[in-house]
Parts: sequence; C-alpha cells; structure tokens
Amino acid sequence: MASSIGSSSAWGVTMTAETADRTLAVFFPGWVLDDRSLAPAVGDLVEEILTFSTTGSTPSPCSDTVRATARPAFGHTPLGDPEGGPRWLLEVAGDGWVAAWWSDRPVRGRVELTGRFVVGLDSGGSDDPAPVRGRVRRVRVVEQRLERTGTGGVRIVDGTERLTEVEATPHRLWTNWDMPSDDEQFIESGVLVDLDLDDVPTTGSEFVAGAVSVDGPDVWVMDRSNPVLLHVDTASAPPRIVEYLLPLTIEPPEDRWTRAVHAHGGGCWITSPYDVFRCDRAGDGALTVERVCTDGGRGVVDAERLFILGSLYPMLRSDRRHGVVRDDPDPHPVRMLDDEGRLIPVDDPATSARVRAAARRADKSSAADGTEWVADVGLTAHSPDGTRRVVELDNRSRGSVRWIQSDPFGDPANADIMALISEPPPCARSKD
Repeated sequence: MASSIGSSSAWGVTMTAETADRTLAVFFPGWVLDDRSLAPAVGDLVEEILTFSTTGSTPSPCSDTVRATARPAFGHTPLGDPEGGPRWLLEVAGDGWVAAWWSDRPVRGRVELTGRFVVGLDSGGSDDPAPVRGRVRRVRVVEQRLERTGTGGVRIVDGTERLTEVEATPHRLWTNWDMPSDDEQFIESGVLVDLDLDDVPTTGSEFVAGAVSVDGPDVWVMDRSNPVLLHVDTASAPPRIVEYLLPLTIEPPEDRWTRAVHAHGGGCWITSPYDVFRCDRAGDGALTVERVCTDGGRGVVDAERLFILGSLYPMLRSDRRHGVVRDDPDPHPVRMLDDEGRLIPVDDPATSARVRAAARRADKSSAADGTEWVADVGLTAHSPDGTRRVVELDNRSRGSVRWIQSDPFGDPANADIMALISEPPPCARSKD
C-alpha cells in the first residue's frame, strides 16, 4: 500500500510515495475567466502561471499548508499595502510546481505556507515563475457569500466557500455581483481545478514566432523569447527553412515580441532595447553573428542604414527596482549606426521625419509584391488578393552559426584602461 507523504484538502497538494502521483488544486478567479476564453474542463491540458495567496486568520475550508523553497526576486521593489505594510516578491517551488508569492517579510530557503494557488493574467515580466502544466481531473464551482460594506459597496466574506463539482467550467459573466435586497447572497466567485502534474507531455523546445522581416525571397523570423532565428527561403517550393540557435540571451516572453528583426543585404539586423546584432548568411548557409552595439531601441532600416529611434515625449513606465518612474524624452530621438558600431545622432529634420515614418510593428512585414507576413505564434502570408497561407515551420533543418566575439582587452579604444590595470612585465635584475 502506498503511504501518503502529503496532505489532501480543497486547495491541497497530494502525493503518494510509491506512485509519485501529484495533484495540485488551483483556483481560477471569475475575473480571470471573464478576461479570456479559457474555460477548463475535465481532461483538458492547461498551462498556467501561478501565485500562492496566503490566507489570514479566518479559518477556511479552502486552504491548506504546503512546504516549499523560497527565493527572492532580487532587486524588485516591494508593493505597498495600506493595511499590511510592504510585500516582497518571492518565488516558491515545491514538487512539480512553482509560484509567485508576495511576502510580508524578506525570507529565503525552506518555508511553510498556508493558502491557495491562484491563476492570474500573464504579465510577461522577467520575474514571472515558470508555468505549471497539468491535466484537469476535477472542476468545482466555488461560491462565496457577499456582504455590504460601510461605504455602500460589497465584499466577499472569507471562510464561506461552498464547492459544487461540475464536468466543465460554466460559460457565464462571473463578475456580476449584484446585491439583492435581502442583504445576503452567495455568488460564484470562480472554479477550483485539480491538476494532475504527472499526466502531461514533456515540454519541448517549441518555436513561437514573435517578429518577422522580409527582403526579396528571404524571410527572417525571430522567436518571441528564445534566441532562435529562422530563415525562410520562399524561392523554393515548398519554402526551405533553416533554424539558427543564436548566442543571445533568453528574454522574458512578452505579449508579442522581445526583439525585432530587420532583413537587409543577405542577412538581418536584430534589435532590442539593450543591444544590436548583425547576422550575415554565407553561400553555404552558415550564419555569422556579431554584436555591434551595446545600446539599443526600436530599429528602422532606411537607405541601407540601421537607425535607432528614441522617445519624443515624457512618459511613465514600470521599473522593477523603483516602481513607476518618469522617463524624459531622449536627447537624440533618432540615431544612426555607423561603420564603427557607434550610434550617431541624426540632426537633419527631414531624415529624422522620414526614418520615423518608416517605423513598423515588429510582428508584420510587407514584401515588394504586397504580401504581408505576420508572426503571431506561427507564420502566415496574407496576399493582396485576400488569400491567407500558413507556413509550416516544423519541417526545418539546423544551420551552423559562427559567433564573432569582441575582445575588449585588445580593443585599441581601451588601451588607456589596460595600461592602468595591466601588470607591467618584471624588470630584469641588473648584475653587479
């Protein structure tokens, strides 16, 4: 008989020692169900980013205690809580799962938490935990009681949960919290889904198209997050596709793209907010990759040159270290990459206006014949006559990559620094 080494309750994690069966109960709030088409049903395979929400002192039938390892999101500003003070972002990991957790105190290492796993909306940030995959084994509708507040609003009362098992998530408007005249109502606040963490296929290295650019028969497609570049040769039938694994960083999977690609001259530029890379394809299909600049921004190719665009107006943005901060306009809104890899300010108003007018979305590119190529998970070609063609990207070969790395120690521009930090050669001892 298998011995239990975990606990099982409404929100719990269950595992047996001999079979290592793992089941995770996850709450899908109604506002999340309203915001997207996801409606989990028994048998579905789901993949979600989770947050662990700790419960207060009120006893609840829908809470459990789990043990995990906590790791802080180093350098991330805490959130302000008017009632509970600051909360720090941590990542907590258990057996087969990982989740975000906003803690009221800094902590790392082994922790014991009481609460529940909750699905939210993906932020696409670098601090998001890895998604948890599982097969839906049970779906239960969660009802909670509403009560009026002193300000005339309504709130959910903790510890009043009622669970009703169903085969699939009901399709309805979940966030309609109309209060009846009797001052008490149970509302359906979401669904509790039991996920089997073992009955899932192994995660593969799936290509997710995020950016595209076309130049003649050459179509370049960049992965949304991973440093994977595809070259699609549309001159052959069917198109010949070669995959290149680039020596670039893995970026957070933003909503659409993290890098942009700009086809030009038998190769392409790859731009991001942090750097610029040049990729040149040789006659044998090998790709040469070189970082040409450690500054970046939104790129535009015009008149055989790469330009980097900056902001024209002040704005507010979210900074992981400082929270919401003000960004002033760039002193040079348009810069050109010269032959030495330097970004030179463009002062000519006509050139600046022409370059800015040529800016486009990174996930769309128009060919000379009017065909619009779109990178959105997959790759599609929209012809001027209205036809739409999906390009199958799975049938591809692996291309070779030559990485040209700069040598900062041998760069003549750094000779003055090297002279200060280099140890002089030992002097020959004179003979008496």
